[in-house]
Amino acid sequence: MTNARPPRCGGPATKGALRLCAFALSLPMALSLSAAEHAGAPRNDHLALQKAYADAVRARIVEHWLRPASVLPGQRCSARVLQLPTGTVISVETQSDCQFDAVGRSSLEDAVRRAQPLPTEGFQSVYVRHLQLTFVAE
Repeated sequence: MTNARPPRCGGPATKGALRLCAFALSLPMALSLSAAEHAGAPRNDHLALQKAYADAVRARIVEHWLRPASVLPGQRCSARVLQLPTGTVISVETQSDCQFDAVGRSSLEDAVRRAQPLPTEGFQSVYVRHLQLTFVAE
């Protein structure tokens, strides 16, 4: 029997059972108009590319996260990531609202570092230097 409950954070849980939730919400505030928007392309295309970018970053980080037993399902943790246009991570820092313990915080920060370079190819028009990410353990 499968779980019919809809995903809470936009997409099925994957390896490591970590989801990236608020990423897509923080993108539009930090983005400038892309060349496609200047040319009159529909805004929906830009939003679809932002979502694809968020999904690609999420998948890359989740792929590298090993959730420690101390991180319980439903716990949330926000992190700030500073990256270069190449996807190289300059810094990652969990925020004060993080519900993970010290081991969980460290494991999340390590996962972001191991995930670099973060995806950038094809996402240049929606690239964001400062990412605000919210993770939910499942």
